[in-house]
Amino acid sequence: MSTTETNAGETPDMPVDPNAVSITINGRTVAARKGELIINAADREGEFIPRFCYHPRMSPVGMCRQCMVEVEGPRGPMMVVSCMTPVADGQVVRTETEQVKRAQEGMIELLLANHPLDCPVCDKGGECPLQDFSYQFGPANSRMDFPRRVFDGEGVKADVDFGPTLMLNRNRCILCTRCVRFMKEVDGDAQIGVIDRGCGSEIATFSEEGVRTVLSGNLMDVCPVGAITTRDYRFKSRPWDNPNVVDTICTGCSKGCSVSAWLKAKPEWAKGSHLIRMTPRYNPDVNGYWMCDIGRFGYHWVEGDTRLRRPMLRSGASLEPAAWHDVEPKVRDGLRAAGSAVAFLASAHASTEDFFVLGQLAEGLLGADARGAVTVTWTSSVKEQPQRAKFQVPVTDAPNVNGARDLGYDVGAGNQGAPNLSALRDAVGAGRVKALYVVSPGPDGSLGDVAWILAAKRSGTLPLLIVQSTVMTELAAAADIVLPGTSYVEKDGLFTNDQGHVQATSPSVPPPGEARDDWQILANVASSLGIALSFATVADIRKALTSAGWKEKVTTDDGMIGLIDFEKGEQTISLKYVDPGFIPAEVTINGSGVELEKVGK
Repeated sequence: MSTTETNAGETPDMPVDPNAVSITINGRTVAARKGELIINAADREGEFIPRFCYHPRMSPVGMCRQCMVEVEGPRGPMMVVSCMTPVADGQVVRTETEQVKRAQEGMIELLLANHPLDCPVCDKGGECPLQDFSYQFGPANSRMDFPRRVFDGEGVKADVDFGPTLMLNRNRCILCTRCVRFMKEVDGDAQIGVIDRGCGSEIATFSEEGVRTVLSGNLMDVCPVGAITTRDYRFKSRPWDNPNVVDTICTGCSKGCSVSAWLKAKPEWAKGSHLIRMTPRYNPDVNGYWMCDIGRFGYHWVEGDTRLRRPMLRSGASLEPAAWHDVEPKVRDGLRAAGSAVAFLASAHASTEDFFVLGQLAEGLLGADARGAVTVTWTSSVKEQPQRAKFQVPVTDAPNVNGARDLGYDVGAGNQGAPNLSALRDAVGAGRVKALYVVSPGPDGSLGDVAWILAAKRSGTLPLLIVQSTVMTELAAAADIVLPGTSYVEKDGLFTNDQGHVQATSPSVPPPGEARDDWQILANVASSLGIALSFATVADIRKALTSAGWKEKVTTDDGMIGLIDFEKGEQTISLKYVDPGFIPAEVTINGSGVELEKVGK
C-alpha cells in the first residue's frame, strides 16, 4: 500500500510541518517554529521575559543578560540567554524559578550600580523599562556603596548634544547597544558606536558630531532608559500629564505611518488639552515600529499662531473676520457669477471624503465633465537616506494621491511623479478662469509653488480667489474669501497610502475657533448653490462611496486580504494596532468585526 492510501474507516494522515517543534514553558506545552528564539515563543504564549537589549527588528546580541531563563539540559538545569537561544524539540524552559529570579535581581542590581537617581527629572520617567523592571524583578536593597561613575557631569549637566534633535546622558546609559544597532541595521548609516573599554565604555559618535538622520527620533523610542531623549519633548510633560492618547495616522508623506497622538491635559486646566508629542504605533504592513522625524516633530503648525479660526472676507486691502452665514452667500454668488469659468485646486492632503464631496460639488456646478475642472496638487522632496536603509521615507509629501486617483481625478504618474498643473496654470494666466476655489487642508507649503496664482490675482487676471485652508498662508492672505478647515488630527478621514493601504485618521483635538471639517464646508457650499447633497456625517459620505462602487483593500492580522464594504456593520473604520509582545490586534470597525470578502492570501 502506498503512503497515500488508507483502509476503509481510517483517517488519512495530516501533512506534518517539518519546521514545527514542541516545547514546554513553565509546565505548559506549546508549539514553536524551528529556529525561533525562546523569547519570541514565550512572548507569543503570554509568558513575558524582561529584556533591555532585545528588539524584534534588530539582531539579538545578549548584552543585558536580563532575559536569562532556565533550560533543562543533559547535565540538569542551566541558565541561558533567551534572546540568543533557539528553541529545540522537547525543550523545557522555566522563567520563574528561584535561580532565574536571582539572576534577574543580580543584573538589575549591576545596572543600577552606576545609574543616577534622575527619575524625577528624567524624560523617560513613568514609561521607563528600567524603572518598571527594578520594581518587578529587581532586589529590595542594593549592596553597592561607592561613588557612581560619572561621564559628562552630574544631573542635567550630564545632558550633552547628540545632534540637531537629540540629547544624550551617558550616566544613564546601560550599554544595551540598541541605538548602535538601529543606526547600523535600520537607518543604514552606523553613526553611533561604543568607545573605550570596561566601565569606561560609552556611546559616542565620530568627533562628537552627533546623530544626523531623518530617523533620529526612533533612537529615543528604542532606548530602554533615559539616555537618549528628544529636544522637542524635553522637560515638557510626563506620562501622567498625558491622560489621552489617540491612535491615528501621520499625513506628512505618502507612507501614512500609524502613530499615537499624545495629549497633555488635566481636568483642572482651563486651557484644555493640546498636542504634546507624536510617537510611532506598530503596524507591520506600513511602518513597523518606526516613523520619520518629519511626522514626529512636524506637528506644531496644528496649534500654531497661523491657524485660521474664523472665516474672512476681503474689505479693501485687508481681510476681516466674518460669520459663516455672511460668508457662504458670498461664496455662492461668486461661483454663480463665474458660471462655467470655475476651477478647483485641491491638495492631496484632502481626505477621500473631502475629494468625494468636492467632486459632487463640481459636478453639480459644472456638469458631468467636472472632474477635469479639479486639479490635484502636492509637493515632493528627496530625503537624504542611505540606499540600504530598511525604513525609507517617500519623496511624495502628501498622504492621499492614490485616494484621489481612486475617485477618478487625474494625478498623472501619481506618487512616482509630479502633479500636472500646466492646464490650470495656462487657463488662469489667460484669464479663462473667473473663480478659483483652493482646498488646502495641509501645512503651509503643501500646495507647492503658487506664485502664478498670486501673480494672476495681483494683475486682475483672476477676479475671484477662494481659499479653504488650515493656516494663513501667502495665498490665503491674497484671497477674497478665506474658509477655515481642519487638520489631520482634527478630522475622521480616509487616506490611501502609496502601497494601497486604506487607513483612517482619528479626531485627536477639536478644531480651533469656528473651523469646520473640509467636507462639511464643501457640502454647505453645494447646498447654498441648490445642489442636493444629503451628507450630515462622515458615515453618510461613506455610504455614498460604497454606492458609487468605491471599495478598498485592507489586511487583517491573520493575513487575510479583503474588501471593506461600508454598508456592512458600523460605518466608521478604525485601523488600530497595539503591541503587547509585538502581536497586532484585529482590525475593527467601531468595535465590531470587519465583514470581509476574501480575495486571497
